[in-house]
Amino acid sequence: MSALVDRGRASSARLLGRLEWWFLDGAKALYGAAAARMVSGLGILLFVLANASSAAYTWGGASGWAESVNRSSTWGFPFVAFDAARVGGPLFWTGYLLLGLAALALLLGWHARVATIVTLWLYTSLTTSNLMAVDQTDNAVRLFLFYFCFLDLSRVWSLDARRRERRQARGGLPLGSGSAVLGRIRAEWGWLRVLAHNTALVAVAGQLFVVYVVAGLSKVQGPLWRDGTAIYYPLHVERFAPWPALSSLLTASGVLVALATWFAVAVQLFFPFMLLQRWTRVLALLGVTGMHVGIGLFMGLPLFSLAMLAADMIFIRTITFQRVAAFVAARADVARARFSRSRGGIGELPEATARDRTSPVVS
Repeated sequence: MSALVDRGRASSARLLGRLEWWFLDGAKALYGAAAARMVSGLGILLFVLANASSAAYTWGGASGWAESVNRSSTWGFPFVAFDAARVGGPLFWTGYLLLGLAALALLLGWHARVATIVTLWLYTSLTTSNLMAVDQTDNAVRLFLFYFCFLDLSRVWSLDARRRERRQARGGLPLGSGSAVLGRIRAEWGWLRVLAHNTALVAVAGQLFVVYVVAGLSKVQGPLWRDGTAIYYPLHVERFAPWPALSSLLTASGVLVALATWFAVAVQLFFPFMLLQRWTRVLALLGVTGMHVGIGLFMGLPLFSLAMLAADMIFIRTITFQRVAAFVAARADVARARFSRSRGGIGELPEATARDRTSPVVS
């Protein structure tokens, strides 16, 4: 009995050691976090631009038609920047413009953490100012933006990273140090930022698992999903069919509709388990990507699709992002050289090397 207890204690110690190593030995999925930042910023920026023509009627001074419903809202301070009962005219449009600028800063990675917090605050204030215009898209965006506030979103592929590199090249303190004392504090307590980043990654993953598995379990209870016809119907609802002709073309084959329906159920239901092996992970990520692209294009829900795709980015390996970046950089250099030659320059086609084209390895 004593030997069994000792083995249990040893196994628990090893497990705790591995968990401690994972959470504290450097920030994980930094390229995935950067990709999530860019996709989220792009989605909210497009949301602001697409709704600009009707923003005043939906959330601004002309949204008094929904005031009786909004009185029962449980949202209050601090999410009152777009309170439809009090805000209108220039003040509303100033806040709306600030939301677009915050989303652009998030996309570019300019003061990314502050941009994330401001975007979350303004987006939540806007969407909750009119309960008649709220849907599940807003819930997804708010949830993931909240988690993103704790992620290191700008270590790579950002204006923050570029300024940090330039400052270090000049021999100055790293970006955000401010002073030698503050820099020393940041160095001593850097583990806390790493812990917050990795914990937020786990939170994003857990949220996705809940969303996908619950959706899959709900689907298998429905007869339309079991008989393979469920995808057909939403594609022919006028509200969710921005391209009726294309929707009709996609659903012309009953076999393809059935396969797509069952595949969507399987991917959602087994998504967490498919991430355990490389090839099943690739299949799962391709499956949910195709599903969200289809929802965005053929059901007219682009912001929801981009929010989910942004969160899915954390599951893509760093080496995959680095290879894609190297490929794009090599093709861009070739295109620039050809353009220069076509204008009478003497540029030569570059030879991409691993050293030139591969970003520094970041977990």
